[in-house]
Amino acid sequence: MANLIASQPALCKMRNESYLRMNTMSKAALPARRRSVLISGASIAGPALAFWLDRHGFDVTVVERAPTIRTGGYPIDVRGTAIDVVERMGLLPPVRAAHIASRAMTFVDGAGAVIGRIPIYEAIGSDTGRDVELPRGTLASLLYDATRNSGVDYRFSDSIDTLHDDGAGVDIGFVSGRQERYDIVIGADGLHSRTRHLVFGPEESFSHSLGFCFSLFSMPNDRGLSQGGIVHADAGRTAGIWAVQDSPSDVPPFLYPLKRRVPVFYGFGLMG
Repeated sequence: MANLIASQPALCKMRNESYLRMNTMSKAALPARRRSVLISGASIAGPALAFWLDRHGFDVTVVERAPTIRTGGYPIDVRGTAIDVVERMGLLPPVRAAHIASRAMTFVDGAGAVIGRIPIYEAIGSDTGRDVELPRGTLASLLYDATRNSGVDYRFSDSIDTLHDDGAGVDIGFVSGRQERYDIVIGADGLHSRTRHLVFGPEESFSHSLGFCFSLFSMPNDRGLSQGGIVHADAGRTAGIWAVQDSPSDVPPFLYPLKRRVPVFYGFGLMG
């Protein structure tokens, strides 16, 4: 009788351990739910973030209002730790292959006479043996190609219309009429972000104008520029023209005060 009484605690312990093992095994057999993430914007930040979230087990959706990846835009520098990240993503070889290898920035006076030239990568403190500059559209396409055949779901020609965060998740109403719920919503949709507007309110409450505007567009490369640019700066305004490699089109950036009229090749004499 004493042996039986003494063995009861041990028997109970054995039963508890068996239950715990069975309970642990049943929990292990049930896969954990992948947390859902919605990223608004399929430019550079959106697909890059989608790459890593998908790799770390998230269920990722990227919504973009454009009908496809946008290929335009100003060249982008990939420098410092960004090179390490691109290498870990397996994209360093194609990124290096797209390097535009700009040479020099030439400064001219109001009559178009050359004042001086500066090697562009030295001017910005770039490591010429490591850093890369490539067209924005090329980088966007590389990031898209690296994620579209994985677990990332891209939805083009749509965008966020309504957003409600109840603390446990976020209910999203899309412009297309689709209604869905996500664990996390991330705004990567540019300067005038609709997502930030829905969460924080009008951007006028947070932005502070410095009184200048930057204008950028493409035009025919009538000057035959190659891998470099020409810049003219005057008090309160700057104008320039830049050729990406041997492209048949130039990208002229203009910086000007908002209260003045937009200058077209102010003091350049480049077109004739």
